Amino acid sequence: MNRLLDTLILLLLGVLVGFNIFFSFIVAPLLFSNFEHRTAGEITNVIFPYYFGSGWIIGIVIYTLLGIKSFKDKEIIKKYRGFVIGIFILVITHMALHKTVLPVARSINIQYYRELEEGNKEKALELKSKFKTVHGISSGINLFNLALEIYLFQYYFLRERKLKKA
Repeated sequence: MNRLLDTLILLLLGVLVGFNIFFSFIVAPLLFSNFEHRTAGEITNVIFPYYFGSGWIIGIVIYTLLGIKSFKDKEIIKKYRGFVIGIFILVITHMALHKTVLPVARSINIQYYRELEEGNKEKALELKSKFKTVHGISSGINLFNLALEIYLFQYYFLRERKLKKA
């Protein structure tokens, strides 16, 4: 049973890494290089909530799997303290992207296009600057998440190998 749980945890971490790389470095650049900017933004506004939402949901599933493992091994939380803290941070950052940063960026973007359509170029430029700031924050958090996901994968994998040898 433990081997299955370990495999599931590693699989879920691999899925997180794969989602992050796929959406951040393949989907988004392809959309913005092949579609008009506004259309690409509208498409990413449909896709990215699922991507960010999946991050914190998968993190909670990993917590649950660790909880199941703790029925057999009461010391597991001590053994995986760094991992548990890392998963907690990952859940919080994905949730922040999903529930805070993305809606703020969406709202600014909607206002930006509304101001452009009304001919208020000065206000539109101000909103575009705000959007760039929010997008920069979002991208930074997303890259942090990628690094954390890779770290957690190797941490769990190496810790499991070390504990099995002991």
